[in-house]
Amino acid sequence: MKAANWTNYENRLSRVTAYIYEHLDENLDLQTLADVAAMSPFHWHRVYHAIRGETIVGAVKRLRLQRAAVDLAQSPMRVEDIAVRAGYSGARAFSRAFGEAYGLPPAEYRERGSHADFRPDARFLRAAVGASKSDA
Repeated sequence: MKAANWTNYENRLSRVTAYIYEHLDENLDLQTLADVAAMSPFHWHRVYHAIRGETIVGAVKRLRLQRAAVDLAQSPMRVEDIAVRAGYSGARAFSRAFGEAYGLPPAEYRERGSHADFRPDARFLRAAVGASKSDA
């Protein structure tokens, strides 16, 4: 592939990726994304898969599950609400998909997922709060 064509495809992919991030809560059909890329749906799907190594449906699913993981780690949202936001009709289907992607069911991920290693120890927080009070 010529460098000019490669750059053209990369620009189109970047444009579509930005669109996906901005519209992650919406129905992202192949025709709409192909229109953003200014390509036919068939050609767009082939190019996207060849360059990114995943289908556009797989990419949207992955991005929604990544956002769900952040929601689980950083918000008090209910798992059912996170499931709906991720595009699943219910918690059961979401739990199955999330477990396949992250190796833990959502509720367990919230408690002990990879993000849990970065939570400060409660004893540290109490000591830090006590030290700041005595400094005042």
